[in-house]
Amino acid sequence: MKTRTALGILFAAAVTVTAAAPAEALAQAAQVSVLPDATAWEMTSKAGHRYQIFAAWPKGEAPAGGWPVVYVLDANIMFGTMVDAVHAMERRQPSQPAVIIGIGYPQDLDARIERARDLTARLGTPEPTLPGTGGAEGFADFVESELKPAIAARFRVDPARETIFGHSYGGHFVLYTLVNRPGLFDNWIAASPSLWFENRLLASHNVRDRIGPKLAASGATGRVLITAGEYEQGVDPDFPNPRLPEMMERKMVDNAREYAEFLAAQPGIEARFDKLAGEDHGSVIPAAITRGIRFAFAPGAKQPAPAPKPVPFKNPTRYKVPDAATYLKMTPEARYDLRIKVRRLPETQRKAWVAEFERSLQTGLTYWPNRLLAEERVEMDRKHGTAPVD
Repeated sequence: MKTRTALGILFAAAVTVTAAAPAEALAQAAQVSVLPDATAWEMTSKAGHRYQIFAAWPKGEAPAGGWPVVYVLDANIMFGTMVDAVHAMERRQPSQPAVIIGIGYPQDLDARIERARDLTARLGTPEPTLPGTGGAEGFADFVESELKPAIAARFRVDPARETIFGHSYGGHFVLYTLVNRPGLFDNWIAASPSLWFENRLLASHNVRDRIGPKLAASGATGRVLITAGEYEQGVDPDFPNPRLPEMMERKMVDNAREYAEFLAAQPGIEARFDKLAGEDHGSVIPAAITRGIRFAFAPGAKQPAPAPKPVPFKNPTRYKVPDAATYLKMTPEARYDLRIKVRRLPETQRKAWVAEFERSLQTGLTYWPNRLLAEERVEMDRKHGTAPVD
C-alpha cells in the first residue's frame, strides 16, 4: 500500500506544472484545489498511535439535525474515491449530502504495518498467527472515544446517521466492531472482509454471538452490507490471479455470504450480501464503495425494529448475578470464590445462574476483556487445582 496520503496527492496535483511554466501560471495553479472543501490533520491516540484524518464536507448550512457522516478506513488510498462516490450520490434527489471522514496514516509511516495492527482482531494473549496484528480493540476505542467526539466538535453531524466503510482487513474490522459495539454506527459496509483471518476468528461463537445480547439490551439497530468480488473466489479470465489457490482456500465469497445470512437472522439487524460481477480483490474497491453509499443513502432505507428486550431474570439462587462493570472491579480471587460457590449449586440452579451471568458479560463487555477473563478462569483453576465446570 502506498504511504503517501490520497489528500496530499490530490492537493499536489493542483500545483504541478512544468519547469518552464511562467511564475504567474504557477501562482494561479497554487490557488486551485482539485478537492475543494476538504482538509486533513494528524491526530495521536491516547495509546500513542498516529493517524492522518481526512475530512470533506458539504457546501451550505447543515440541516437542523446535522449532516450524515461517512467514515472510511484505509483513507490513504480510498478517501478520494469515497468523496467522489458521495458527491455523485448527492446529485440524485432526495439524497442527502454528507461529511466524509477518512482514517489513514501519516506519510512517514508504513500504512501496511499500521493497518495490519489496527484492523485485525486477536484471539487471546498468545502471539497472533500473523505478527503485528491484533489491535482492533484498541483502534475501536480510539474511533469511539477520541475520533468521533473530535469530529462532532468540528462538524455539525447527525449521530443517528453514521456509516462506516472498510475493505479487506477494513471489512474484518467493520464486522468485528459491529458484533462488539453494534450501536457505534447505523450503516456498516464490509467490502471483501477478511473472514479467513486467524482461523476464521470472527465466525467463532465466542465472537459473533455477542451481538444478540447486546442488541437486546441496548435497543441498537443496524443496516449491514457485505460485498465480495466475483473473482475473489473464481477464475478471472482477463487477469489470472497467481494466488488463486490461496484465494479459493479463503472462500471470500462463501464466507461473506454466510456472515450476511447470520447477521440477517439477528433481530435488530438488516443485512444483505452482494456479489460484484467481474471484480477481483483489488478492482472491487470502487464498485464496493459506490454500492455501499447507495445502500446507506437509499431514500427508502429505514433502520430495522429493535430486538425484543431480554426477559427479566428470576434468580433461583442466593447469589446475585453481577453486571460486567461490577465483575471487572472484583479481584481475581473474589471472582474465583464466586464461581466456586455457584459450582456447588444444584445443577438446574447453576445452569440458570451461569446462563444469565454469560448474558451479562456478553452485554457489558466486548470480546477482548471477556477473553482475558476466560483465560483468568483457566489459570485460577490450575492454581487451585479445581476442574472448570462453568
